[in-house]
Amino acid sequence: MLKFNSKSDRRRRQRQLLNSSVQVFTESARIDALGINLSEVGMGLFTLANLPLGSQIQVEFLPPGGKERVRISGTVRYRALYLYGIEFIKDADQDQVSQTLTGRLASRHAHS
Repeated sequence: MLKFNSKSDRRRRQRQLLNSSVQVFTESARIDALGINLSEVGMGLFTLANLPLGSQIQVEFLPPGGKERVRISGTVRYRALYLYGIEFIKDADQDQVSQTLTGRLASRHAHS
C-alpha cells in the first residue's frame, strides 16, 4: 500500500513558478541568474555564483505580467549548490513592489 506524505507546505507564502532572467547585484559584481519561483516575500533562483548565506544582494527581474523590471534588495537565506533562496528586505519603496507582486500572484492563482 502506498503512503502519501500529507505534510503541508512549510512556506509562509504561496509561491509561483517562474522561468525568468534575473540580474543579481552584489557589492562587487553583476551576475546573471534564472528565477525559479517567486512570492511576495522572496525568490528562488539558480546561478553559477558563490553567494554566502546572509549576504545582502539586489535582484532585478520582470515580474509575471509586469511591463517594467523591478529591483529589490534581499538576503541570501538558503543555498543548495547553485540554488538560492532570497528573502526580500522590506522598505517603503519595496512595500509597493510587494503589494504589486501579491496582487499578480493572487490573480494568477485564482485563474489556475
